[in-house]
Amino acid sequence: MVFFLFIFEQKLLKNSFLLLFLFVIIGSCTRPTDATVSSLLFETISYKAMGTDKKLLFLDSINSLSSSVKNDSITRKFLLDLSTEYYYLNKNTKSFAVCQKALLLSKQAKDTTAIAKSYYYIGDTYEVSHKDSAYYYYHQAEKLYRLLNNQAMTGKMLFNKGYLLFYEGNYVESEIQVSKSLQFLKDSEDKKMLFSCYILLGATLEKLEEYNNALKYYLLAKNELSHLLKKGSTPDYLVSVSVNISNVYMEMKQYENSIKELENVMSPTLKKEWASYYANIIGNLGYVKMKSGHLSGVEKLLKEALEISQQVGNEASVVYKLNNLGEYYAVVRDTLQSIRYLKQSLQLAEKLKSSDDIKINLKLLSKIDYRNDSFYNKRYIAISDSLTKVQRNNRNKYARIEYETSTVEDENKSLSAKNLYLIIGSFLIILISGGVLTYRYVKNKKRELAHQKQHQKAEEEIFELLKEYQTKFNTIKLKEQNRISRELHDSVLNKLYGTRLQLGILNSSDALEVKEKRLDYVDLLQEIELEIRNISHDLHTDGIEVHLEYSNLLEDLIQEKNDLAKTHFTFSDTTELDWNTIDGLVKIAIYRIIQEALQNVIKHSEADNCVVTLTQIDTNKLQMLVEDDGKGFDSTNKKNDGIGLKNIQERAGLAQAELVITSNLGAGTKIEVVFNC
Repeated sequence: MVFFLFIFEQKLLKNSFLLLFLFVIIGSCTRPTDATVSSLLFETISYKAMGTDKKLLFLDSINSLSSSVKNDSITRKFLLDLSTEYYYLNKNTKSFAVCQKALLLSKQAKDTTAIAKSYYYIGDTYEVSHKDSAYYYYHQAEKLYRLLNNQAMTGKMLFNKGYLLFYEGNYVESEIQVSKSLQFLKDSEDKKMLFSCYILLGATLEKLEEYNNALKYYLLAKNELSHLLKKGSTPDYLVSVSVNISNVYMEMKQYENSIKELENVMSPTLKKEWASYYANIIGNLGYVKMKSGHLSGVEKLLKEALEISQQVGNEASVVYKLNNLGEYYAVVRDTLQSIRYLKQSLQLAEKLKSSDDIKINLKLLSKIDYRNDSFYNKRYIAISDSLTKVQRNNRNKYARIEYETSTVEDENKSLSAKNLYLIIGSFLIILISGGVLTYRYVKNKKRELAHQKQHQKAEEEIFELLKEYQTKFNTIKLKEQNRISRELHDSVLNKLYGTRLQLGILNSSDALEVKEKRLDYVDLLQEIELEIRNISHDLHTDGIEVHLEYSNLLEDLIQEKNDLAKTHFTFSDTTELDWNTIDGLVKIAIYRIIQEALQNVIKHSEADNCVVTLTQIDTNKLQMLVEDDGKGFDSTNKKNDGIGLKNIQERAGLAQAELVITSNLGAGTKIEVVFNC
């Protein structure tokens, strides 16, 4: 298993304008009534000399003033530049918040260029944590850049989408996106972008085992090196392309070419100044020699590579090095050593949650540790099935994003023209044969388009609700962290300081009275210890983390109503559904029906208790119940059907669900909805 070095500059796609923001305040001794903002190149000596903390304080202070400026092109550019600064300091949450502000102002001003850039930057903030959201925003940016006929930026957005798809294991779609990107960038002067496209396309083709084509694009990337390698530059471009070319030669069993490619980039300077790159080169060199059957010196190369990677602290690289050594000792029939290194590699891969590396280690261990082969095989199969399911869901998810944001829009654009032709054709056919078939076709087409719009709207509603939930949770989390910080500072530290001073004073005497006082302070230390444990428990509570799951959204909705009303609301979800596979229309219908039902309970029922239950009654049916013990109403009297009940009926109808509302005076109300899922 050769170490797969795939180097991208994560910030490559950002324009490299570091900006110093200057506020020109009108007036001298009085508080300003207005402010303007401008952006200058952030290359000043004073800013470069700042540490990360000082830069953040500086940016935060500027951000707090930005609300006082007017909405013009300078302000919008300023906000986007500010988000870039936060992004480079790895403060994605702050970068996202500023981007959202820029997006809102850009939409108000109908500034298409700024809207596109806002989408692009928001995508960057999501790239690591929520790849599906990043994909959505890159796709939105791509559409606008196409409208603006901006070829370079369209190509970059397509590359970004291909990059995300690659790391989600969707290599076929990744190849399509990057190929499209190259169509826009083939004549570009941005050599870094071209290099990255060639490398990524080569990597996808390598994963698809199209080795000749992969080699073709790696060599195209190598041709761009003359533009990228300047005096004093890092060797990352050279090492990445050489390692990848070597990998392909090895897969094609052209071992001499593979070894030659690696040896060409080895140098004393690389070993002295770029130890981690040197370790990757010699690690791969040792592995290729082992695969070719030339074992002389292989052990030394692999061990040296491992030692350097451990010293550098690159755990992902250490996984590969341990695995390579495990495979080497299996080849030379040193089973104990082989198992030892493979288990170390497996343990570290599990820590890093690297599924591909876990699979590789389990597969090798099942062959070498034959006494436990059943155990390793079962784990291998379980992980493979899990990965297959995840990748399938991801493929569906990204395809759905493309479909719902592009296909429906394209149909909308051409709908008027199609309808015109259909109407003309319909009249001709009606004159000849009555036009029944054509009428049905047009009606079905409209129904299908309306259904697609409903799906798109439902998914967008769910997406916005999840974003609101994330924002709310982040606020709560920040408050909780501040509370714990205050407790530590105001209570625990002061107590410790006071106790330490008193013990220091009492320590100079051995009188009985003094000893008794010292014991009192020892007891106080035990109290402080208990207080620290309680605070530590708060820090480790599971409630401090959140996952953007649909079920969390429902629980938050119920809790929100509990905080507002006298009625006690409870929620029970006995299903084990993968909500990502449930239709968006069903999910938004459940959410809105519960929301409307709880509002009715608060306004009209005078109930003490209300229970919301979700139950899976068979493999494809989901039952939702909302029951309260309130005063009820006469459900047979249509005059009692207020706006709330009509909204519930409408939501159930859109999701094609079965709705039954049962209520009697003095006997509470029961709303039952059965969905097909």
